[in-house]
Amino acid sequence: MATSIEMKTPTKTTTFSDSTTLLAELAALLRLTRTEAQIARVRVSQARRDEIRRELSDNARAADARATQIQATIRRLGGAPEVFADAVGRVAAMTKATLEQGQPFSEGLLGDLALEHQLRDRAVFTRVLAEAQDEPSVVTLMRTLEQAHTDTIEWIVVRLAEVAQGGPAALAPTPAQAAVSTLTRIALLPSRQSVALFNQAVNLLQRGRHTAEQAVETTRETVQATAKATRDKATETAQVTRDKVQDTTTATGEVFIAGRDAALARAEEVAPSADVRQAVHKTRADLGTIEADDLPIKAYQDLNADAAVDAIGALDTAEDVRVVLQFEQAHKARKGVSTAAQKQITELAEQSVDA
Repeated sequence: MATSIEMKTPTKTTTFSDSTTLLAELAALLRLTRTEAQIARVRVSQARRDEIRRELSDNARAADARATQIQATIRRLGGAPEVFADAVGRVAAMTKATLEQGQPFSEGLLGDLALEHQLRDRAVFTRVLAEAQDEPSVVTLMRTLEQAHTDTIEWIVVRLAEVAQGGPAALAPTPAQAAVSTLTRIALLPSRQSVALFNQAVNLLQRGRHTAEQAVETTRETVQATAKATRDKATETAQVTRDKVQDTTTATGEVFIAGRDAALARAEEVAPSADVRQAVHKTRADLGTIEADDLPIKAYQDLNADAAVDAIGALDTAEDVRVVLQFEQAHKARKGVSTAAQKQITELAEQSVDA
């Protein structure tokens, strides 16, 4: 008599430990995603171009949406989303932004990059956990997160490439970060003592201008106060005096700029070494005060806006674009031309990343 054998299919069970690990990873992703959203909002204020501001605003909203999805997933799995996740994200973002002020701008971007890598790596780990526990909806969500963080990583890498090429990057450093970056760069120059002395001279000129402007501003305020007190009797006299003060302010600025530019040009001529001459020339290029004949585009000063944009688009090094951009901003300041130059720097940075 044949005996039938009943085959039992083993059932897959999820241990309490497995569920706890999955929920813990989702909670960590929620905290980090809230921080990511807040950092994107901080970066909006540093954007140099409208499209970058829009991208960062979109990134912040997308991060908020991902956080909402993560929170809903935690609830569905029986967990309790952290009540203070938003507050923790804001505090983490503000703390990061504060610490960045004592670092070169690139360090802040590298911190953003590290956060995105952590988010992507955690999303991968969480996806594997969800696959092991047969949670297809969590798997789908994690794949979405992986792609989003991969895209953001690529975006930040291009911003770093812009900084590495000399900028200007799509994101602008704060004044404190710009100062730290400058000091770091000077410290690495071969003839740093000579360059430091040169920069000290430039700073003295700048402080002198600031002092002169403060004195003129004080004079203007005094004149305005006097005019207010005696406006019924001396309106015409006060107006004439204000006009003269304004003329004095303008003249002070023009005298400073002319003196600064002449000093820089002379410094480049008499610099004791090629390193110092190069550093001085770079400073002049940064200020847009080099001669038009030294620009990488022939007869640039005679080009209309459309021709200037086309010529800039043909430049193949970020340094050349940067020199033209500084010259443009110091002279004609055509918004469309400046924007085209900034976009060309971004395109060259993307090419360097893909190379």
